Amino acid sequence: MAESKRDQAYNYLREQIVLCNIKPGEALDEKRAAAELGFSRMPVREAVNKLAEEHLVSIFPSRGVIVNQISLADFQEMLDVRLLIEPYLLHLAMPRVERCDLEEFRDAMISRIDNPEVEADSFGHDFDYTFHMYFARKAGSRYLTSLMSTLMTQSQRIRFFSAVAPERITESYREHVAIIDAVLAGDEAAAVEAIRTHLNNTREGYLRISRAQESFFRA
Repeated sequence: MAESKRDQAYNYLREQIVLCNIKPGEALDEKRAAAELGFSRMPVREAVNKLAEEHLVSIFPSRGVIVNQISLADFQEMLDVRLLIEPYLLHLAMPRVERCDLEEFRDAMISRIDNPEVEADSFGHDFDYTFHMYFARKAGSRYLTSLMSTLMTQSQRIRFFSAVAPERITESYREHVAIIDAVLAGDEAAAVEAIRTHLNNTREGYLRISRAQESFFRA
């Protein structure tokens, strides 16, 4: 099924925001976006409304559309919510995950651990987003999948703001492998503990990014 113009506009603008091509606090020019896409203003406006629902932008009658800064309190809450729902998503997903999928994820991570020169995640090939959303989708709840997508979008924004220290990237890869190994072994308790360890370490990494890119964050 062909992607609608609204969805094309949404994906395009979301990428611009996540990659910080339109920085936090800057205006999003709907007219310019429509011209770049070759669309009328309507699908762009619909896309902007969806971005507003996901708290990526705010719409002001007098100022137009502004890309939101990330609230330190909000990103802490985002991780708190992930700590609550990801163990449950994993519980729901465990009977539905495919061993071949997990082995493919694992091979990708081991390759990156063993070969540091391998290209890092890009917006189009974001392992962290794909990996966590895999379990959300396998859980089979469209409401939780939608919530998880919103949370992961905010997580993507922070990760792409600033390069995390190389050692943290490798640590993250190892944390994903630990999750995968526990799931492959059928050990849900160990998988949940591995997820919690990963998210707690992620919190520390994001705090480092917030200190390095203070202008992109607010209290």
